[in-house]
Amino acid sequence: MPDKPNSEARIALLNDMLADVFAPMIQAMNITPIEITGDGARFEVPQNADIVRGGDIICGQAIAAIADTVGVLALSAHNAPAREMTTVDMTTHFTRPLFLGPLDITASIVSNGRRMATVRIEARQKGEEKIGAVSTCAYAYV
Repeated sequence: MPDKPNSEARIALLNDMLADVFAPMIQAMNITPIEITGDGARFEVPQNADIVRGGDIICGQAIAAIADTVGVLALSAHNAPAREMTTVDMTTHFTRPLFLGPLDITASIVSNGRRMATVRIEARQKGEEKIGAVSTCAYAYV
């Protein structure tokens, strides 16, 4: 990737964004960038009792917020320098419950054009193969 910062620098950029750009409720989820991949990024979300409902199931609102956030972060890691964007559409399918415990989140950039971008996000229990939720987010560059 010519003209793009190395992976460590891009992960540092994402950590700075999480600390400086996102709302306190997002910061409280402690989303952690793990790896910048060829088509996106991987993240972890640690166990957090504040985002669960009855039965120790992580609430859908938290999963959707995580998906939207990591979509922005994945695009920011691949657009050096980062580009201003806004979410214009989001679809989330919950395929199985995600329970209290750490999550593995994978963001794959489907398209990254001049004006719009689309990212697919998959959420799993840490160490599991089965998807708990999958989101497709569309962003407009402003």
